[in-house]
Amino acid sequence: MNSPTPRGTAARAATNRRCAGCAAALALDNTSRLCNKCRRKNCDRLNAPPLPEHDFWSTAEFVDAFATQHIGKVVKVYRHHPLHLRVFGKALSQELLGRWLGIAQAQVSKLENGRPKQNLEALRAIAQKLHLPQHLLWFDLPEQSRLTPPPVRTTDDTAADVFGTMTIGDLGDVKCAASGYGEVPTCASLLANYEHLTDNYRQIDYQAGSQAIYADTVTHLRRLMAASDQVPSSLYARYVGLLGDTAQLATWLAIDRQDYTAARHLCSIALSSSVENEDLAMHSYVLGVMSYVHLHAKRGNEALRLLDSGLRIANTPRFGVSHAIRSWLYQASAEAYAFAGDMEAGAKALATAERLFDTVRVDDIPAWLGFYNTQDHANRLRGRGLLRLSDGRAAIATLENACESLPEHFVRERSGAMIDLSAAHLLSAGNAKPEPEAAAVTAQEAWRLAVMTRSKRNQYRVIELLPSFNPYAHLNAVQYLTSMIDTSV
Repeated sequence: MNSPTPRGTAARAATNRRCAGCAAALALDNTSRLCNKCRRKNCDRLNAPPLPEHDFWSTAEFVDAFATQHIGKVVKVYRHHPLHLRVFGKALSQELLGRWLGIAQAQVSKLENGRPKQNLEALRAIAQKLHLPQHLLWFDLPEQSRLTPPPVRTTDDTAADVFGTMTIGDLGDVKCAASGYGEVPTCASLLANYEHLTDNYRQIDYQAGSQAIYADTVTHLRRLMAASDQVPSSLYARYVGLLGDTAQLATWLAIDRQDYTAARHLCSIALSSSVENEDLAMHSYVLGVMSYVHLHAKRGNEALRLLDSGLRIANTPRFGVSHAIRSWLYQASAEAYAFAGDMEAGAKALATAERLFDTVRVDDIPAWLGFYNTQDHANRLRGRGLLRLSDGRAAIATLENACESLPEHFVRERSGAMIDLSAAHLLSAGNAKPEPEAAAVTAQEAWRLAVMTRSKRNQYRVIELLPSFNPYAHLNAVQYLTSMIDTSV
């Protein structure tokens, strides 16, 4: 009789593996100690919610749920978290969650599907039992504050040279950066200097890109947080407004670096600040900023959920939200509808954005939306919307106008508009044929500006275009574009 092959021996050994709970034979593809039935039982036997790792809260579903300020939606996302599905083989049941929270299954169902709960003590009880992180909440837990900084990595070369790799919470330990600032009383002149600093970082970003000032902006944000207990009542609303502005600026910088985990955390600070300050204009805008995490991943429906929430606030007349913010939100909605495949709704959103922009008054635009106060910026975003809606001819005309009129110091925006223009030249719609040579020449300049500002996002977008140039590889302009990228990467 032939001896079994090694493979046969391994298979037989795998077949003999038994569940540690019920001794049933384990399936060949089951690498755990328990069968699926026992794993589910173990899930139901958990007496208390586990303490999750920090990245547990970093999913896109959690970002959307916390943005709604509906504790039931947060609870539902918690139950269906991928970690629970992976470990237990199913979502946590409403019965189990009810036992953890001390309520019946029917009450969990009502919590998830009913009106948002407003009772502060009930909200705190749920948050504490499920270990919901303070920095994502829209209310304060006992002896905690929404201004507590979440961990955010600063890993670019500039940051590493000065600080090494650290979290935003670690910046308090850096003597040269933020030590002692929380002990200095914040007077009007100091707060004004902080405001100027945020605006200076904004202007540097336009010209030099996010890599140049991301670490400094995060340090500045940490400095502001450390000063929270030293701000007098007369200045507090102004201080919280500055905190929100600095956090949303840092969010855009993180997005440009394609660090979307950091962007979500930074955005949560901006959102919490807008809630605390009752600044509905900032609140609606930050929801739009958060939608860009989804837009960059081409998740149209997910982006629309956030944009719809922002527009519900912005379109409420008694809130008096600037037409510039509303126009900007509709511009983003047009792009989101296009990614979701609803071109008709996208075209309507774009038309609404244009109509609102025509009524914008420069003196009615917040400082943090200052880039959206001239026609060239509106054309840049409108051109992107037309591109997403596959209206190539109209996109080219609009984007060419934007590229010609954008001030030279808006370097990153010019690069982005040129990438869109290059993509529009490659579109073929109706009788219009692609214009690959014009597309390649435009992409060359876009790449040069993206490298100059070290914009990871814009560099990635140019590289994304390369497959579209494959049919035109014989053209000198295309070959030169490819060599430029090969040399830089």
